[in-house]
Amino acid sequence: MSEASTPSVIDSVLFSESMTTSIRDQNTYNLNYLFREKDVSINIDLDYGKYVNDAQFIQPNEYFSDINKTTALSRETISMETPVDINIATGKIDFEKEMFGGKVGLGSKYSDVRTDNTFLFSNEINGVFVQNNIRSNQFDYTEKVIAGYVSYATKLNDKWNLSTGLRLEQTDSKGELIAFTPDLEQPPVEQNYLNYFPSAGLTYQYKPNMVFSLNYGKRINRPDYNVLNPFRTQLSELTFEKGNETLQPEIVSNVELSYLFNFRYNFKLSYSYTTDQITRLIGPDDSDPRASFISWDNLAEQKIFNLNISAPFTVSPKWNMFVNAGASYIDNQADYTNEGGGIVDVQAFSYNIFQQSTFELGKGYKGEISGWFSGPGVWGGVFKYDESYSLNVGIQKKFNKLNVKLSAQDITFQTGWSGTSEFNGLVGEGRGNWDSRTVGISLGYDFGNSKLKANRKRKTGIEEESKRVSSGG
Repeated sequence: MSEASTPSVIDSVLFSESMTTSIRDQNTYNLNYLFREKDVSINIDLDYGKYVNDAQFIQPNEYFSDINKTTALSRETISMETPVDINIATGKIDFEKEMFGGKVGLGSKYSDVRTDNTFLFSNEINGVFVQNNIRSNQFDYTEKVIAGYVSYATKLNDKWNLSTGLRLEQTDSKGELIAFTPDLEQPPVEQNYLNYFPSAGLTYQYKPNMVFSLNYGKRINRPDYNVLNPFRTQLSELTFEKGNETLQPEIVSNVELSYLFNFRYNFKLSYSYTTDQITRLIGPDDSDPRASFISWDNLAEQKIFNLNISAPFTVSPKWNMFVNAGASYIDNQADYTNEGGGIVDVQAFSYNIFQQSTFELGKGYKGEISGWFSGPGVWGGVFKYDESYSLNVGIQKKFNKLNVKLSAQDITFQTGWSGTSEFNGLVGEGRGNWDSRTVGISLGYDFGNSKLKANRKRKTGIEEESKRVSSGG
């Protein structure tokens, strides 16, 4: 760090390393009933899920005179305990019947979510951690959603097919922050809203091997449970993060035109418009101009234009290839000046390509080379990321029912991310990597009867809610 008057002179360097211990427990249960007779089917799902994450962070913050740690100036160690308990119960029923010259669908779903979050912040004083009740609190969140839908699909003639649908959702939620000191108590945040989501699709088979499709849909994406949590988490002495209990769900409207040729080559052109886009923002801390603050908020709107092409190729009798390429233009807009924040006006053009090649090498051996390249783009509201890519190779051989595969992932070690963000006067740079460069061997043995019919694949009633349980709790 340095003084504003002499920015080139460093008076201290902060080293902040943290140690995290976490115990996670996840259990889900499903009870399913299916009735099917002639042209009628009824499916009932009852689900329950319990997710527990008991985590503790210990973080020493040490100041030194320079980057070589020549002279220790000061040290402050903190501890944070963040137990999270999430309970989800859902029930849904789906009814389908062939009638009115097509297939009619009716259904309903009820979900009940309860999350208990505790945040215990402690300072180390004379070698002992003492709880700081001013920075410790508890957050309880409940959410009930009642949904109902109707759908209809029919074949208009030999070339045209039509599908329509309408879904209604009533949401009632309550977030309550319980402070450990009475003067920090806040009123609970309650939200009650009704949303409707129409959908429609039209398919035209111009020729037996040429199909055009036009689809429209509207959907809702609710925030993860952890980003609703308003706890002020200290990532380092100068970096803080907290959720937003007033976050609104994002509403996405999407239109897609697709063309399928020869049942192999797929071309898609789409446009999506999102209101209240849920995004992560990094801005200056109001209480300390040296510090940065990571928060969550809703963008006013996001527009995305996208083009995607996917196609398989037979390069030679022993070389098959699959290619998927896409390009998109993103426009993010928001104005937080009335809330003491900044303006978001970000546009980005992004592109990506993926290819997978398989080779018949003879004597039962197969080889594979795959990889992807992602151009620069924007993540969230304001974070502009750089390009990244990956290259993977593998070889396998099958001995009767035993299959042996040796593979190497990300051999160039370039799947990491990096980029910059600029919001409300704060410019930040970030980068990260993970253990993506790996070598592995897998063995597979087929014990079963290949003639047996596989189990039916289906979605349960708890999948949408479970996706909102992030690794952060």
